[in-house]
Amino acid sequence: MAQGLSARRRLGAVALGGFCGTLARASLSPLLQAWFGKSWPYDILLINLSGAFALALVTVLAEATFLIGPTRRLLMAVGFLGAYTTFSSLALGDVLLLAAGRWLAAVLYLLLSLGGGIAAVLLGTWLGERCLALRRWWHGRRARQSRPRTRSSPGRLSVAGQTQAGRATARTSAGPAAPPSTIQSNPGPRDEPS
Repeated sequence: MAQGLSARRRLGAVALGGFCGTLARASLSPLLQAWFGKSWPYDILLINLSGAFALALVTVLAEATFLIGPTRRLLMAVGFLGAYTTFSSLALGDVLLLAAGRWLAAVLYLLLSLGGGIAAVLLGTWLGERCLALRRWWHGRRARQSRPRTRSSPGRLSVAGQTQAGRATARTSAGPAAPPSTIQSNPGPRDEPS
């Protein structure tokens, strides 16, 4: 992944990403608690699901080296998302529900976290693959538009890669000789004075 990067650059990317991920989580968690309440760990669930989605998307795009090189991958996947989503928070939320005697809520939270996390990863992977397919389509379209359009005429290459004279020669070589009027010469490049 990042074998070509210096140790200082790798650590710097992870530290910067981790700092930003921690700030994002610390800012977002109180907002989600204010919106949904504190009776259930909505904040942990939503942060972990969005992090799973983002991690899958970043991984797919990084594997194709599309906009995400090794430094950005370390910064985003290991640093930012490593600090933004944590398994320890998921476990703590579940243990707190169990300690409060809310068994059904604890089981539901665990199932939503694991099942939702898998669904978020699948969605992120699908979106990343669609981005790559769109990129391939766009580059193919641009390549087709930039190709010069030529008409097939004697001496020029046609679709099959043969000159018309070459095709006529190939047809006549297997059978009787064709009249000289059907075989055209292939004029080479003209020597023009410079």
